Amino acid sequence: MSDYKQAYSDISKDYIENIVPSNPIDQARYDRSKAREALYNENWMKQKVNLNEIVDKFVPFLEGFVSERSEGGVKYNFEGERYIVKCDKVAGYLRIYDKTAKSYCLLDGTPSKDNLLTHFKIKRREEM
Repeated sequence: MSDYKQAYSDISKDYIENIVPSNPIDQARYDRSKAREALYNENWMKQKVNLNEIVDKFVPFLEGFVSERSEGGVKYNFEGERYIVKCDKVAGYLRIYDKTAKSYCLLDGTPSKDNLLTHFKIKRREEM
């Protein structure tokens, strides 16, 4: 099993400590992400996941990248042929997107339109 968590943590820390304070666009993204976390974190905590296990299951052997598309710099993604594991660098959650079904998924890969079931809190290193 690869250690995707380390790369995610390093990228997140750099974003929060170095990029956000010096860029008003990223500061706004950070603020929106923290607002989402304040609203939904209690629900996300019900489904904590090990990032390494999720990437190994859905998009093994891929390196993550910072998404500059629709989410701007706040997302760190792992994109495979069928799935994208989308990790929020600020709020510490992830979602699994099935490109074939055009839907977010549950942990077993089943597509779901229920946003309460398709957000997963990323475990801290000590919880893994």
